[in-house]
Formats: sequence, C-alpha cells, structure tokens
Amino acid sequence: MPCRIAQVHLGRAIATATESFATLIFTCLLCTTGSAYAENSADKGERRDARDEVNRDRKNVLVVYVDDLGYGDTGAYGHSIVKTPHIDRLASEGLRFTQFYAPSALCSPSRAGLLTGRTPYRTGVESWIPDDAQESLGANETTLADLAKQRGYRTAVIGKWHLNGGLHMQEVPQPKDFGFDYQYGLAAWVKNAAVAGSKEVPRRGPMFPDNMFRNNEAVGPTQKYSAELVSDEAIQWLESSGSDPFFLLLTYSEVHTPIASPPEYLDQYQDYLTAEARDNPSIYYFDWRNRPWRGRGEYYANVSFMDAQLGRVIEHLRGKEMLDDTLVIFSSDNGPVTDAALTPWELGMAGETGGLRGKKRFLFEGGIRVPGILRLPGRVAAGSVEDQPATALDVFPTIAQWLAADVDEGIPIDGDSLWPLIDGKAFERRQAFYWSIPTPDGMEFAVREGDWKLILDGSGTPHHLFDLANDWYEVNNLLESQPVIRDRLLKTFQSRRAAIENDPLVRARNASLH
Repeated sequence: MPCRIAQVHLGRAIATATESFATLIFTCLLCTTGSAYAENSADKGERRDARDEVNRDRKNVLVVYVDDLGYGDTGAYGHSIVKTPHIDRLASEGLRFTQFYAPSALCSPSRAGLLTGRTPYRTGVESWIPDDAQESLGANETTLADLAKQRGYRTAVIGKWHLNGGLHMQEVPQPKDFGFDYQYGLAAWVKNAAVAGSKEVPRRGPMFPDNMFRNNEAVGPTQKYSAELVSDEAIQWLESSGSDPFFLLLTYSEVHTPIASPPEYLDQYQDYLTAEARDNPSIYYFDWRNRPWRGRGEYYANVSFMDAQLGRVIEHLRGKEMLDDTLVIFSSDNGPVTDAALTPWELGMAGETGGLRGKKRFLFEGGIRVPGILRLPGRVAAGSVEDQPATALDVFPTIAQWLAADVDEGIPIDGDSLWPLIDGKAFERRQAFYWSIPTPDGMEFAVREGDWKLILDGSGTPHHLFDLANDWYEVNNLLESQPVIRDRLLKTFQSRRAAIENDPLVRARNASLH
C-alpha cells in the first residue's frame, strides 16, 4: 500500500484496532460474567436476526446526481421549452421537493456531502478538485456505498466521480476505497485530446470522451457522447447484478461544459440556435470566445439528451419489473451555469434558476437550490409535492435508516432522515443548514434557520439577511432592519463553524500527517 494511502487510512485502521481491543475486553468479561453476557448477546442476536429478516425485502437504491442542472431546467420545475419527459415522469410518480438544496454550489464538495451526509468542509473537500491534485475525500469517511455494502448490497458508481485529482492516481483514495465494487466514468469533465490538441483554428470535432475509466483503468477513445456511455454501462452492470440488491450511484456529467449532444437533439431545438451554432456545430467550446452568440439550443439539447439517457436506465428497470422495487432519488450537484458568463468555459450556457438570484459558485438560492425528486411506490404518493426545505445531506441518514445500517454515532452527520417528513409525521430539523465555499464575490458562508438565511463573507461578517418565506428571490436585504434575527443566525453560524473545525475525523486526518 502506498505511503499516502496508508496515512489517510489511519482513521479506519485506528477504528479497526479499537474494535479488536473491545472484542478482547468483551471476551474477558464473558469468562467472568457467564450467563448475564450470554443473555445480552442473545438479545443482540435476536435484534440482528429481525433486522436481517426485514432486509430480505429491502429494495434496491438508485441515486441519480446530475451535473450543473438548474432549479428551473426541467419541465417538472417549470421550464416551458426544454423537454424532460423522463425526469417529469419521475416527479409525477413520486415526491417533488420545492426547496431542495445541494450541499455546495460546486461539484466536488457537493458530491462529498451527498456521499457522507456531512457538510463538505468536514470531509476534506472545500472546493472543486483540479487535475492531479492531492486533495480527495477523506479516506476515513463513511459513504452511502459503505452502508449498502454493510447490508449485503452490490455497489457501483457509474458516471462522474470528481472526489480526487484523477481516477488514474494510485496515491489518493479511489471509489473502491469508499465501498464501491465497481466504477466507470470520468474523473471530472469530458475531455478529448485529439480535439483539444488540434492545430486547426478554431478547433473542431465531436467531444467523445477519451478520459473514461473502468475500475481505475483507462478505457481509451470512444465513439459516443458521455451520457450514452454512462447509460450503456449502467444497464450492462444492472444486467449482470445477480440476485443481490444493488446500490447504484448514477452520476451524469451533463450539463457541465463542454456540452455535447447527438445531432437529433440539436434538431429538436433548431429554433433556439443561431446561424453560428447551426453552421459550426462542432467547434471546441474554448474556441467560442470572440465569436457570435450561439443561442440556447445547444444547452436545451444537452438537458434533453441527459434526460433521454436517464430514461433508458429507468425504463430498463421498469421493463425488468425492478423499478417499483427501487428507491430512486434524483438531484443535481449545484445550480446552473447561466448565460451570464464569468469565465471562458461558461460561454454558450443557458441554465435556468427559476428566477432565483445567483448561479453556480454563488451561495444565493440560484447556486444551491436544485431539483429534488424521490420515487418509492407504496411509501410515497405519486405526484406529491413537499414544500419543507431538504438537502442532499439528508440522503445519507435517509438511506441509512432505509437500509437499517449501522452508523457510528460518534461521527457528526449534518443531514436528517427524511422518512418522518415522507410519511407525514412530525419532522423537526436538529440544526440549521450551513454552506461554506470559496466564491467569486467573497460571500463564502451561509446559514438557513427556518425561513431566515444569512450570507457572510470569508471573515464571517454578515452581509445579507433574507426572509425566504416572503422573498425567494433574495431582493430585500433585512440585515439592518432585523438585528435580533441577524445576531441569532450569526451565533448559529459561529457555533457550526467551530464544530466543523473540531470535527473528529478532521482531527484524525490532521494527526496522521504529523
């Protein structure tokens, strides 16, 4: 095992050693206490048997996490042009949240939060991770796949990973280190070296990814667009899944740039393409600078292409009569890239926030409020709508309860199980929502408690206070007119920040480096 992996796995090694020591102590107690311990052991065994009996009927789990899809980018959330029949059908057959939040306004931290139920700064992932960087999801973190594997599920992540500097790197933790039996997909975003390295100006060519990996082995050049490759692999894996229940994290890289879709999807949105886009359909996206506007059609096409490919997986499960035996959760990792480009790679995008302020990389609602859908027939009423706020951090405790999985009570979890809310029972959050991320505008922290949201700069100074019950669009800053609420949320922020900085897994990782 490489030295760095040994270091980052120290936390798990310590836990294993602690368990071994505990086993020795209990063995000694058994010798001295006899029947009393035997009765306790029998009680535990009965509870375990009962849990295993329930688990025999446990359903499959499919978590779909798409990339940069905005709150207003689908028909189910009000887009009047883009066709998303499969996502819309998921919503019509399940529960649609109107206030569902990503753990971050950027990809890598958001995915870390989804997998662990912990606000991303706890996990070692604070921003997006560049190629070949040493940053990664902390190896002593417990993930959704770990929970599923504990309960006998087969596990896979198919699609985008982006929780380290690359799927080729042996010195940093990889999906297999976090409970995934199988991996296929991209480290971060679609690349094609032949197009990017062309001497032609502007560069041209289809963005078929040549940076896919299968079980951390490079796949090489491909002849399809990313979403189709991901769906092909998912269906193939599901076909070979056997009789054990499955946990599949399906992570499309769409609609992250470079957006690239088959011609038939572009044809659907010809009215929203300019002559530039119609006449030059395969210009490399970094070469769109200083050229005429391309219109919104390419973005619309990419949303519909992603929807169709997700639909292939959903309909495969439906055709195999497995869909109704599968808990399906759908969301996006952060808000969209809108047509207000701030960087060259944002050119030509047309994401919709549903009118919300902000976009990807910002902590206003447009950057963090995303689609959220949950489908589970027999437990979730078809076509139901939930207006209470929820977050992708809730997915971990929700699935943990669903799987009856053991979770270390000493590790702070920032989400709450949604089953009481889903079942129409009393539901009260244990703590305020909390976001932290480096942002272009310097507003690096936000907390939401009830309907109130406070946004703070990198030094922890409050700048914006909004009443989201009456101001979804964050246009009325009440920072000065509501000092009592401002100060209450400021104390909440300071308490949460201190707790995160003193997180036990963070301390263990830091100790392993010294």
